[in-house]
Amino acid sequence: MNRTAGKRGLGRFGRLAAAGLLPLRTDEYGHCVVLFEGGGTADAEDILSPPASWAIDLDCSSPHEGLERLPARLLLRASTLATVSHDLVGVMVAALVQRLPRVEPLAMDLRLTLQEAVSNAVMHGNLCLDGRLRGSREGLSLFTQTMQQRLADPRYARRPVTIAADWNQSHLVIRVEDRGRGFQPPAISLPVAPQACSGRGIGQIRALCQRVSFSRHGRRISMRFSLPPLTEGQPTS
Repeated sequence: MNRTAGKRGLGRFGRLAAAGLLPLRTDEYGHCVVLFEGGGTADAEDILSPPASWAIDLDCSSPHEGLERLPARLLLRASTLATVSHDLVGVMVAALVQRLPRVEPLAMDLRLTLQEAVSNAVMHGNLCLDGRLRGSREGLSLFTQTMQQRLADPRYARRPVTIAADWNQSHLVIRVEDRGRGFQPPAISLPVAPQACSGRGIGQIRALCQRVSFSRHGRRISMRFSLPPLTEGQPTS
């Protein structure tokens, strides 16, 4: 959220939701959910402004599928196309800092790890692209061409990317999930050559997190961060 929006309190989506001008509802779990159309949204930076705690892109295929498997105080699900078109990592980090101010010292680490995880979910997960192609000029051209073709294909472009965050007094867990083919993640982080065109992202994520795990055949990554201790007068959430 930009500084101007922060000074106004509620962001644009928050004000519209509070005025009853967005399809905002409370689900059976008590989450305040805003429904939006990612393909038709010019600016999504305030999509998780209060009162919304979950935001779901109706342009996704099966937008509500599997949400019961993702315990989250804060959740953003968007189509692959919307994820590429908008800075949804920035949206999520800003929403976390707004609700949990003591994560602010971790904001850069959160952004870097989320950017890697979301990029992997989009490129290697939902778009099924092979990062090794980028090792040559011809391969990079094919990689870019294939990516553009698949972003124009609803079978790929509408696959959802989900970012879910949950926390307690001591730690924060962020999960990123895609609907790709999955993969077998390495049991340990192996060294990767600096010139390698793939494989570096997971190592970078492991270096910045307290703990990293994979589930759903590699389609979900869970990243755990230790929270800074509470200071006097600081809200718990």
